[in-house]
Amino acid sequence: MSKTALVFTHEPMEGPALFGDILEEQDFKLQEIFTPRADLHDIDPLSPDLLLVMGGTMGVYEAGRHPFLLQEMKILKARLEKDLPTLGICLGAQLMAGALGAAVFKGPQGPEIGWHPLTLTPEGEDHPVQHLGAAKTNMFHWHGDTFDLPPDAKLLASSRLYDYQAYQIGRCGLGLQCHPEVQDAQGLIEWYDVMAAKGEITADYAALLREQTAQHIETLKQQSRRFFLAWLAAVGFDLKE
Repeated sequence: MSKTALVFTHEPMEGPALFGDILEEQDFKLQEIFTPRADLHDIDPLSPDLLLVMGGTMGVYEAGRHPFLLQEMKILKARLEKDLPTLGICLGAQLMAGALGAAVFKGPQGPEIGWHPLTLTPEGEDHPVQHLGAAKTNMFHWHGDTFDLPPDAKLLASSRLYDYQAYQIGRCGLGLQCHPEVQDAQGLIEWYDVMAAKGEITADYAALLREQTAQHIETLKQQSRRFFLAWLAAVGFDLKE
C-alpha cells in the first residue's frame, strides 16, 4: 500500500519544495491543498500517513480574518493528540503551537530574515534536526511571528534572535520555525528583489541575501535531505535506500 502525504499550503511560492521531491522519491502519494481556497471540514485528520503544513504570510492571531486557519488547527490538534506524523514549517509550526494552546504573536525581536545558524539543545543533538545544526549548515529564515513553547514540547533548536526554532511533540510531531525545505536559489533571489521593491528589506540587504544564498543553499539542501530522511525513518516510515 502506498504511503500518503497531505500538504497544506498558504502561499503559491511556499510549497513543500525539497521535501515534496523527497516524498515522491520515496513513493509517497502527495496531495497538496491550497487552504485559503479550500473547505477543510470534510478532511479526516487521521487519514493521511503524513501531514505537512507549510509557511504563509498570515498570523495565527488573524484566524478571524482567515477562518481556514481554525480548520487547520482543529486538524492538527486531532493528529497531535494521536501522535501521528506531522511536520509544521514556519506558519505550520505556529499553527501547531496554537492548536496545542500556546500563544502565537509578533516577534519582539522583529523579523528574522536571511541566513542564520541554529543552536541545538542536548535533545536536538540526539534528534534528526542534528543535521541542521550550526556545525553542519547555515539555515534560512523568513518570519516575523513567534510563539510560546507548547505544553509538554521538547525544545530542539534556537537561533540568536528566537529561542523556539524547532520543537518536538510526542514522537511524531515536529515544528520548525525555520525553512530547511528551500531549494530554488533563483526563486529566492527573485523573492528578495520583490521584497526590496516593496520596501520590506533594503536593496543592500537583498544583495547580501543573494550572496549568502549562493554561499549556503547547496550545503543546506544536502543537510536538509539527511534531516528529512532521518526524521521520516524516526517516525516509522520504511524508506528506500
